[in-house]
Amino acid sequence: HYGRLALLAGSAFLLNVFIGPVTQFRAEFLRDERDFTAAGVALFTVLTSTPGGIGIVVGGRLAETIGRRGVGAVATAVGTALTAAMFALGGLGLWAAAALGTIVFAAHVPSTTVYGPELFPTSLRGRANGVITLTAMGGSVVGLVAAGVMADAFDSFAPTMAILAIGPMIMALLIVTR
Repeated sequence: HYGRLALLAGSAFLLNVFIGPVTQFRAEFLRDERDFTAAGVALFTVLTSTPGGIGIVVGGRLAETIGRRGVGAVATAVGTALTAAMFALGGLGLWAAAALGTIVFAAHVPSTTVYGPELFPTSLRGRANGVITLTAMGGSVVGLVAAGVMADAFDSFAPTMAILAIGPMIMALLIVTR
């Protein structure tokens, strides 16, 4: 089961190298680079994150009808690209990329998160999920440190997030090939 564990833990690491910094630095980006007020950041977060429920429902349906691999790979890649684009856009494009990115990215949840419980026998599930979760948190730490260093060097979050988006893109490739 080590190969499966390495694949899932590695995928979780790659995903969180991007997701951790996006989640942590979104408010700072909106405030510092797009001049949002605190109320504006709150409104942006609510209006662009709430539609993610649509992606979960549609992603679950599509995963059952056309297959998990395709839905998971496309949702991960396209959702990541839209989310990274959010950091390079302003105005309506910023709002659209954030909302669409949330919807599309959320579709990966029902198609990829089932692999942990399905690929391991009952006696190993808890341990395997613990290793995957720990590795995912390691990806968040690496991503946060890298994002901080790169954002300072670039003086912007746009190139930083574009570089960190490579992690989930590799994950999407792994979904298709492995």
